[in-house]
Amino acid sequence: MPPRRAPGSGQSIPRSLRFSASRLLVALQRVSATLEQAAEADVAAWAALVGLTAGEGLGFNRAFLLLADGDQLTGWLGVGPRDRAEAAVLWAELRRRVSDPFERLAAVDLGVIAAERARHAVTLQRLGFTGPEACASAHRAFIGRPQHPNPCVRHWLAVLESEALAVFPMVEPGRISGVVLADNFVTRAVVSPARLEAGATIVNALHGALERTRLLRRLQDEHRRRLAAEHTTALLEAARTLAHDVKNPLAVAGGVARELLSEPEAYRDVLSRQLGVIASAIGRAEHRLATLVEELASRSETIAAAPLDVGPLVSRVVEAFRPLAETGRVDVAVSRPPGPVLAIADPTLLERCVENLLGNCLQTLCETGSPEPAVRVAVVPGETEVAVEVANNGPPLPPALRDDPFAGGVTTHRAGSGLGLLSVRRLAESMGGRVTCEDDPAGWVRFVLRLRRAP
Repeated sequence: MPPRRAPGSGQSIPRSLRFSASRLLVALQRVSATLEQAAEADVAAWAALVGLTAGEGLGFNRAFLLLADGDQLTGWLGVGPRDRAEAAVLWAELRRRVSDPFERLAAVDLGVIAAERARHAVTLQRLGFTGPEACASAHRAFIGRPQHPNPCVRHWLAVLESEALAVFPMVEPGRISGVVLADNFVTRAVVSPARLEAGATIVNALHGALERTRLLRRLQDEHRRRLAAEHTTALLEAARTLAHDVKNPLAVAGGVARELLSEPEAYRDVLSRQLGVIASAIGRAEHRLATLVEELASRSETIAAAPLDVGPLVSRVVEAFRPLAETGRVDVAVSRPPGPVLAIADPTLLERCVENLLGNCLQTLCETGSPEPAVRVAVVPGETEVAVEVANNGPPLPPALRDDPFAGGVTTHRAGSGLGLLSVRRLAESMGGRVTCEDDPAGWVRFVLRLRRAP
C-alpha cells in the first residue's frame, strides 16, 4: 500500500507516525514507567509530550505543556515541528533512522529538553493566558474548535493556527494546575475518542508525577534548611571551643608582652627568650584555629553551596589585603570579566579560600624579599568550571611542598602552622571544587581554585 499523504502538505506521512491501536497499550506502559521514576519536573514533562507525539505512541504532530503560576497559565515545554517545512525534514529523518522514539526516555538528556524549550520559546510565551479559572470549567479532555465558548481555548487555537485542538486539563479542587495541548496541524488527522482517552491517561500520569516532583523538592528544601540549622549550631559550638582554646595561649603572650613593656631594661638579657614565648603562644593559637577550620571544612554535608557571583567577592578580598600589600611594596592586580560569573560556592568558605591563598602569596614575597614583588589575581570562567587564580612572582615551591602543597604539616613561613593550604583544599572540596598549584614557566607560582560553574 503506498504511503498516505498529509492533506495540503505534499509530504508522505511516515508509517511510524500513523496511529496504531495495537501498539497503544505498550506506549502507555512505557511512558507511565518513565513518569513513575521521574524525580524532576522537566523529565516528567518531556516523557509525557514524547508519548503524545511519538509515532509509536499517539502520533500527534506537536504538543505543549502549560503550568499555572498564580493567575497565569505559562508555557513550560513544547515538542514537535514548528511548521510544515520543519515537519517534512523531521519525518524524513525519522524514516532514515527507523529508530524507536521511546529509547530517548531511558536516559533523558536535559540538554535536549533545554534546546527544545528554547526552540519553542516564542510559541510558549504566546500560549500564556491570564485568568486560568476561565479554563477550569472542563474537567475532562476534549477537542476545541475555533467557535469554542471558552476564551482560553480560542486563544490557543489562534496562537497555534490550529483547526482542532486536543485539550487535556490538569484540574485540582477549585483550580486548574496546568493543561496539555496537542494537535495535528500538518496531517490534519482526526483525533479518535480512543486516542483522546489515551492522551488523557498520559496527562493524568503526568499530573501525578509533577505533584510528586513538587513534594520531593519541598522535602529537599526542608532537608537543606535542617542541615543549615545544624551547621549554624555547629559553628556556634565551634566558636565557644575556639574562644576557650585560644584564650590561654594569647593570655600568656599578652602577659609576657606587658611585662617586657613595663621594665624593658630589666629584661634586656632575657628579651630573646621572652619573645620566643610570645611567638610560641601565638603559634599554638594559630595552629588551633587552623585545625578548627579544617574540622569545619570536613563537614561537607552541611555546606549549602549555591550560585554565587565570584568576581565581586574576589575583588572585596583583594581590597581588604591591599594595605598589607602596600606595606610590603607588593603590586597586586585583579582581572575579571565585566559581567557576572556564577559558580556553585558558599560565600563564607570561598572568601576564606581566597584570603588564605592571597595571604600566603603576600607572606612569601615579604619574607623572601623578591625584587619587584607582584601578585596577580584572576577570575577565569570556563564551560563547566570557574577558576580563581592567585599567582606570585616569588621563588618556586621548595622541594618539601612540590609533591603536594596541600597535604599539611609543612610550612616555609616563620611561625607558620602548615595547615593553611590544607584548609583551602578541604574548603574547596566541601563546595564540590578543587585546588591545584603549579610553577608557571614565566617564573610565577600559581594557585588555582576551581569551582563548578552554575548553569
